[in-house]
Amino acid sequence: MELWLKIVIVYLVCMNIIGFFSMGMDKSRAKKKQWRIPERVLFTIAFLGGSIGSFVGMQVFRHKTKHKSFVIGIPLILLLQVCGVALLFHYVNSKSAQRTDFAMGTVVTEVVYGKDCEVAVEVLQEQIQMLDTRQLSWRTDGSSVYVINQRLAQGEAIPLTNQEFEWLDRTLRICEDSNGALDITIHPLIEVWGIESDSPVVPTQEQVTDAQAKTDYRQLHITETGSLYADRNTVSIDLGSVGKGIVADEIRSYLETQDIHGAVISIGGTILVYGEKPGVEEWTVAIQDPRGVQGEILGSLTMKQNGVISTSGDYERYFMDGDKRYHHILDPKSGYPAESGLSSVTIVCEEGIVSDGLSTACFVLGYENSLPLLEQYDAEAIFVTTENQVIVTEGLRSAFSLTNENYELQP
Repeated sequence: MELWLKIVIVYLVCMNIIGFFSMGMDKSRAKKKQWRIPERVLFTIAFLGGSIGSFVGMQVFRHKTKHKSFVIGIPLILLLQVCGVALLFHYVNSKSAQRTDFAMGTVVTEVVYGKDCEVAVEVLQEQIQMLDTRQLSWRTDGSSVYVINQRLAQGEAIPLTNQEFEWLDRTLRICEDSNGALDITIHPLIEVWGIESDSPVVPTQEQVTDAQAKTDYRQLHITETGSLYADRNTVSIDLGSVGKGIVADEIRSYLETQDIHGAVISIGGTILVYGEKPGVEEWTVAIQDPRGVQGEILGSLTMKQNGVISTSGDYERYFMDGDKRYHHILDPKSGYPAESGLSSVTIVCEEGIVSDGLSTACFVLGYENSLPLLEQYDAEAIFVTTENQVIVTEGLRSAFSLTNENYELQP
């Protein structure tokens, strides 16, 4: 709580105590027919912030005044001061802070509401950077994933921290449940395609086959004691497909410990909605048009409760070879960019790691094959096909509004 607010609260408490006992003292003196406190003094005490105490004192001590203006004045002052306190409370709770930065290879935007908002946006940015560079990045020497991959290459079993265990166990379950549509060992294929580099190329079939031989999430195992090992030392992990969702979950855990009542945090294609936005009942989140420039929207989604929205699409990172678009979402089974008839998939659910992971898995699987997976994880989705058709699962139909005339909403 800010210092000025503490001072205001202490001041009001003191004034109301003074107002209460002033009424009692004045009543006692009246009974004894002694000198009384002038009514203008009692009125001033109420006016300066002691109206609640003065009003309560009037009732408790059955204080009677000679002037109607006094009887009417204190309740009126009380009403005005209560309104003033309510406005102050609204101001404090609607206080907001926002910040835009670059992390995890994308733009990060934070909008936070509540008394601790200014501190929160600073801490959140530090937390995002720390999670990326110290834990999730496979590139950064010394990060948790980097160290795990180094030890897997040496054929070791790696004891996992509780946090690492939770992340990997949850992600490997999604890999299994999606029948490998999500595969956190796919990095050798990503390297062959070079889509994350400045010079992506279409690899030869031999290169693709060689890279596939180094991938397979089924080669990874977690023991009952919480250690990770691989059947082959050529297998490594890349949490890029779930990393932003992991960060969203960690951010929500932090916000729950602060005096924050609402926030929306955008990490590239993953958006965390937390709490309530002052003055409205719903959050409105824009969904990117997969064939438009950045900022052109497909439609909007309203959120009434906490959740994470993750979108994966063929527009995020891609290159053209002639008329052919090669995007970054690879199908582990073919070794090539997924061809499922989709241009984007948006997933909405409670957990960020699930939302992020399912957006990739469902893009690879396609609409029909994704439905059992969505039901299993109690998730909802918006599918955009390459034919400009939009398909919305039942739980989101009333929440999604299509605003782009280039697309057709399917019944």
